[in-house]
Amino acid sequence: MAKALIYATNLLTRSNVALAKYISKNANTDIFNLKDLMRLNLDAYDTIIFGTSNMNGKPDKLVQEFIETNKSVLSSKKTCLYVVCLKEDEKTDEQAKAVAQQLGFSEAFLIHKRGEATNESGFSSEVDAFIEKLR
Repeated sequence: MAKALIYATNLLTRSNVALAKYISKNANTDIFNLKDLMRLNLDAYDTIIFGTSNMNGKPDKLVQEFIETNKSVLSSKKTCLYVVCLKEDEKTDEQAKAVAQQLGFSEAFLIHKRGEATNESGFSSEVDAFIEKLR
């Protein structure tokens, strides 16, 4: 079963590249940054993982546009979403739910950028829980 991880970064979220690469390596996916992507054959994948930052309750514009453009193809795929948030509070949880809803997902896996517990690679331990879910 082939998996693709598709994410976006901007000037404020450049550090999400390392996170996406970590998830991709440990979940055994192909990886694509929408900032650099010209074309992608989604037919080659059974599972599509999207990663976006939380921009005050809104997803990255590139992720939103990609999902909207490919809605018909994605409807036949297993899809999941992770949302990277800077802070950890009640407002962040609600914003992640809003991001998921805007993108058409019933839920999003929330990854706090500055989680209290970190793994040996320095990422929030939530990342490893997300990767385990993908297996």
